Order: sequence, then structure tokens, then C-alpha cells
Amino acid sequence: MLAVGDSTTLEIIFSTKRYRGDSRKRPKIQTNEGPPDKFVTIIANIVQRPDSTYPIIINPYKIDMSQFTDKVIKKAKFKITNVSDQKLKLTMVALPEGLMKIKLPKSIDPGKTVEAEVKLHKDILGESFHKSFTFEMDDADKSRFTVPIKRTVKNMTKKAGKKAGKLTGK
Repeated sequence: MLAVGDSTTLEIIFSTKRYRGDSRKRPKIQTNEGPPDKFVTIIANIVQRPDSTYPIIINPYKIDMSQFTDKVIKKAKFKITNVSDQKLKLTMVALPEGLMKIKLPKSIDPGKTVEAEVKLHKDILGESFHKSFTFEMDDADKSRFTVPIKRTVKNMTKKAGKKAGKLTGK
């Protein structure tokens, strides 16, 4: 129950597994405010070959931070290549709250490759999740790229659990 005048965050997940090209989804949001129901429109261009996107290429295009051994995985790096002929500024648009910090470069010169980093918050190192973050460029199309992040935590021994607990302060 949400009190009148209060607000909350609503997570809508659009799984693109079977979609290709330009896609639209319109999930319905029902409230006790009365008719009509509200709709949110999601517009996506699902690319079959992530190595041929424009104006940037992200490598890897999805980040897997899964942990199947005692080694605690808390950071992952990825590269962003500017394949356009203009300098691009990057701005974070959406980030899962409380899970991670993303270090993006402020800009990328034409033809250059830069490194970016995902760093998980200490208190979620023992958790599994499927999330994503989205950033935007300042090109004419205001291109946005969403990068999926997967984390599966399995087979941790007691020693690894204690190590993760020390990192989280638990």
C-alpha cells in the first residue's frame, strides 16, 4: 500500500531474448486512482550483432560477474570504443540502486577505446542477480546503450563465505 502523495520505484523488466530489431512494449500500470489505466512505452532497438553497433561498441556487451569458486568477484572492467567521427560525452541514465557503482569516462574521442568499470557494493557480494545499467551519448540521436549484468553465486565454501562476510562487515 502506498500512501497518497508518496512515491516509490517501480522496476519493469523487458527481456529481449526472442526479439530482434525495433521493438515496442507497453506494460499497463493499474492504480486505485481510477480509470483510465496508465501505460509506459518501452522502445528498444535489439541488435543481433553487438560488435557492429553505432556510435560505440561495448566489449564485452554483457557483463558476467558470476562467482563459482572461493575467489570473491567484486569488480569487472569493460571497454567502450567510439566508432563515430565525433567526440562523445557519456552520461549515466539508469543504475540499479544499492548494487553497484559504474565508473564511466566523461567522454571518448573519435576512434579511441576507453576502459570502464563496474564495482559491486560490499553488502551484496554474496547475492545473485540479473540487472542492467543504461548510459547515453550526446550524439544527434541521443543514443542509449543498456548493458546487462549477471551475477550467480554458487559453491562457496565456509572459508569463502567468511571472506565475503569480512568484506561486507557481517
